[in-house]
Order: sequence, then C-alpha cells, then structure tokens
Amino acid sequence: MTAPSKSDTSRRGLVAAAGRVLRDRGLEGARVREIAAAAGVSPGTVLYHFGSTDDLLFAVHEDAVARYSALRTAAAAGHQDDPWLRLVATFKVGLPPYADREVIELLYEMHRLGRKSPRHAVLLSGLWRLEYGLYVELVSAGVARGVFRCADPAATARTLLALEDGLVLHLISGNEAVSSPLALTTFLTAAAHLLGDPALAASGRYA
Repeated sequence: MTAPSKSDTSRRGLVAAAGRVLRDRGLEGARVREIAAAAGVSPGTVLYHFGSTDDLLFAVHEDAVARYSALRTAAAAGHQDDPWLRLVATFKVGLPPYADREVIELLYEMHRLGRKSPRHAVLLSGLWRLEYGLYVELVSAGVARGVFRCADPAATARTLLALEDGLVLHLISGNEAVSSPLALTTFLTAAAHLLGDPALAASGRYA
C-alpha cells in the first residue's frame, strides 16, 4: 500500500479543521482565516491546497458523505438473521448518541449548500439514494423472510427514511422536546405499524 503523500496528509488535515470550524461556527464562520487557525497553518497554505473556500467546503462535504455512507452500509449489513434488529441498527447509526454526532451535525450543516450549489446537491442526492436503497433492501428482505408484512417495500422505505430525517433534524437542532430515546421509540412505533407488527414496539424488545 502506498503511503499518503505530504500533500494528501495536509489536505486531510485541512478538511478535518474545516469540519471542526463548521460544527462550531456554522457556514457563516467558515472563513479561510478561521480554518487556517484551526489547522495551525497560514491562510496561504489553505489556498495553496484548495483554490477557494468553496472548494474546501465541497471537500469537507464529500468526506462527510463518504464517512457516513460507510458507517450506514456497515450497519445495514449486520444482523442478517434478525430483520427487526437490523432495522434498529440501521436507524441508530444516524441517531446521536449512538452514532457519530460530529459527522451527522456536519452533514446537516452542509445540507444548506444544496440549495445554492448543484455539486453539493448531487452529493445530497447520492446520499439519499444510498440510504433509501438500504431501507428498500432491508424491508424487502424482512418481507421475504415472513417477518415484515407490507404491500409496498419501496413506499415503506421512503416513509421510514423521511421519519428518520425529521427526528434527527429536530434532535441535533436542539429541540428540547425531542430526545434520543423519544426519537428511537417514535421510529420503532411507526415502523412496527408500517411493517405489520404493532405489538412489537410495545414489547420494548428492540429499544
């Protein structure tokens, strides 16, 4: 395996520093000077590796999507013998504190760029398709095993993903009415009804 070059290492360091600035100060505070200070380098070094702040922000977004996609795919690949446990694991990888809160907060902060930038919108679309595809496969597999009962796995997958997105958005936005346990219970209750086993959520077995 080829060792990373100094340039690659420097770029990764800048991406990590920019991510910290974004989480702490938001997009409005993501300026070259602040990012350089967080990385312990000069502003000129930032611009040497990335031609503009926009290019650096895109690299940060790309990295966050890649990291989160890997976590999500790994979670969905587990618990093949228990569709319900697999569903819970797939949901929880996107739910703080069970998941990587830093990468999730970063992704939601970067969502704002999708409204203004086509290339950021492409990243958002790709991530949604990945998550949707995982839920479709998961629900379909549960139906095939006779554990889940629903007529339209694709529609159910869309509903589950939309519910997850809404709950996590409220959670990381500081809504005091939404806690992680409440988000998990809400998701499981809805999923149990959608997947034909309303008594499951009440049992607490998978919470």
